[in-house]
Formats: sequence, C-alpha cells, structure tokens
Amino acid sequence: MTLWFNPMDLSGKLKRSCEDSLHKAKMAWKAGDSDTAAGHFEAASKSMFKYAEYATSRSMEYARKRKAIEYRDFAKRLRDTAAEQAKGGKLPPPPSTSVDEDRTQEAGAGETDRSISETVSQLIHTSTLTWDDIGGLDETKRDIKYTLGLSLAKPPAEVKITTFRNILFYGPPGTGKTLLAAATSNSLKVTTEGQALFFNVKVSSVLSKYFGESSKIISEIYGAARDNSPSVVFLDEFESLTTSRDSGEQSGAERRILSTILAEMDGLSEKGRSDIFVLTIAATNRPWDIDAAVMSRFEKQILIPLPDPESRSAILRIQLERKGYNVAGDVLEQLIEITDGYSGREIERLCKQATSQMLGELNADLPEILDSGLKATQNYQVKIRALVAEDFERAATMIKPVTSPADMQRYLDWSPEAD
Repeated sequence: MTLWFNPMDLSGKLKRSCEDSLHKAKMAWKAGDSDTAAGHFEAASKSMFKYAEYATSRSMEYARKRKAIEYRDFAKRLRDTAAEQAKGGKLPPPPSTSVDEDRTQEAGAGETDRSISETVSQLIHTSTLTWDDIGGLDETKRDIKYTLGLSLAKPPAEVKITTFRNILFYGPPGTGKTLLAAATSNSLKVTTEGQALFFNVKVSSVLSKYFGESSKIISEIYGAARDNSPSVVFLDEFESLTTSRDSGEQSGAERRILSTILAEMDGLSEKGRSDIFVLTIAATNRPWDIDAAVMSRFEKQILIPLPDPESRSAILRIQLERKGYNVAGDVLEQLIEITDGYSGREIERLCKQATSQMLGELNADLPEILDSGLKATQNYQVKIRALVAEDFERAATMIKPVTSPADMQRYLDWSPEAD
C-alpha cells in the first residue's frame, strides 16, 4: 500500500477551493470583518487537510498540514479576540496564504526526512502480547475487541457504520494501559505469521529528546502507520501535552505537537478510506487535566481501574503458576486479600520480590560458584521450593500500593461528560 495513491485525484479541485477560501478570508480580514474572515480560514483549513492527502512526499504532506493547522488556529484567534476588535482594536496579521509554498521547501529536506524516519523507526514495535497475557479486565478487553471488530468488519451494502478510531485509556498508574494497547495491536495482525505495527510513543520523551522536530515526528509516525495499516499509535503520558490551552502554561512546542496530533486524529476520520485503519490509543493517569476540547476528540474513554479480586487472582496465576512456581496451600487466597489496592504492576513487583528472596536463600553459594568459572556456573542447578505466606509478607513490607482509596474514588467519580 502506498500512502500517496488515490484512485480519484481531486488535488486540483481542492487546491482551487483552498485558494478561493484564502482569497475571501484575506479580503474579509482587510475589511475588518473578523467573523467572516474566520469562517473562510476554517474552510481553507479543511480543504488544505484534504489537499495534503495528495502530496507527493512526506515533507510536502507535513508542510500542507502545518498550513492547515495555521489557518485553523488563526480562525480561532480571530473569534477569541472579536470583542477587542469590535472596540476598534487591530486585527492580528494573517498567516501566509500561498498554497504551494510547500514546494519550495522540498530541496534540502532529504537529510532531515531521513533523520526523522530513523527516529520513528525506533518507536515501532511488533507486539507478541495476547489478551490472555493480561490478568482480569475481561469486560474491558471485550469492549475493545468489539470496537475493533465493528471497525474492521464488512458493513451492509449502502450502510455507513460510524466506528471508533480514537480511544482514551485512563486510570491509576500500573493498571495495564500499555499492555492493553500492545495486545490490541497484536489482535490486528493480518495473518497468523505477522503482527500489526505498534507505535509506542511516550509524549514527554518526544518533546524533550526531539525538541524542535516533535511535530514532524508525529506526522511521520502517522504517515508510517497509514503505510502499514492496520496499526496502532499509542500515545503514553498524554496529559503532558494537554493542560488547558487557555491557561498559558503550554510551551510553543507543546502547542505545535498537540495541534499536529489532533490534526492527524481528525484527518484520519475524514479520509473515509476503507483500506486504511489506524487506531489511536492515548493513555493518561490524570484525565481531569485534559482540555475539554481535546477530550472531545476521543470517541471512547475507558477506565482501567485497580484490579478486583478476580483480576488479582488472574494476575497472580500469570506471575506465579504460569512461570512454574508452586504456591503452598491456601497462600493464593491470602495473596488476593493482601494485594487489595495494588495495581497489576505492583502485584508483579511483589511476586518478583518474593521469588527473588526465596531464590537468594536457597542459592546463597552462587557467587562462589561463579568464581569457579563459566563451566561450573552453567552446570549449577538452581534450587527452588514452594512459596509460602511468609515470603509474600516480607515482600509486602517493601512493595506498597501508591494509589489510595481516595485516589481511586476520584477516577470513579470523574467522567468526560462532567467537564
């Protein structure tokens, strides 16, 4: 599949539509009519987003999308300052209205494009994680699978089914949001031999490590995701971008990357291409910090809570029995009670701590064996025993839950509609 191919090339018509809207916008701006100018800039933005689909390179696609974002943001700026303008204030200067200015940026872009492509390749994974590797969350997993199935299944003739392509996972840290995204990606594999691509993007890392190129990296990620459809783009720590845009706390880089992400999320839903499926999953531990306008882009918001007793039992079996450890007597039932309030990640750490202590006690002579040489170490048989309650009680003194009951209640009480 080639990103730039479309059986019906409407680029000329879209270009003329964009130029017409920009001309009208400029005339309205010169006349001091901010409301009319804003409407025409919004129309130009929509045409430019669609025009970007027909770009002949990634850098050209990116440049056109940047223009579309500029036009959309300027329209919002005009509307936000309408009251001051009505009192005789000057209109802010408009962005460049040259539709084909992006062509002049092609020369010399090759090296930058290669660097960005290399960066994006480091974020690409093929997930081998399955739904069975995630303990509990059965209702959540079924909800996600139903959403995927409805998006990928063949609809009845003459019926257009609206499906979800932007999902937000929210909940306490360590509850399995990343694992769910990875399993979602694996479930999209085209054949039994191959996996769908999983773009694991830690937003704060992209911002700090690739400052100045973060918006281009996001565009490249989505371009690669469309090239390799079906795929999943996972945006971790999403709240790092989304403090209220009216608060003045966002930096220019944060605003640019957020605008790019929203444009990609909006653009994918507007393409109407049945041969492309890219699912965006964002994750946050602080949903209440996300701007309401940003939250509205997610058609589905799913709470990933602390595990209930059934989920804790499933997680413990995965971490202990599936890994070959024996658990003495009724210890598993005691563990389900001990781990009340723990996240899935904390239960995993607890099990690692308990097994590590047990192995350390039974294999205290390993350092001396290692001193005897490689062959002696390779011939050494590691000793194990059944895990008992005392192993986990000691481990629990070092591994404590970080989410309090009051914290969990805040997630339960919060809802997108409340904002």
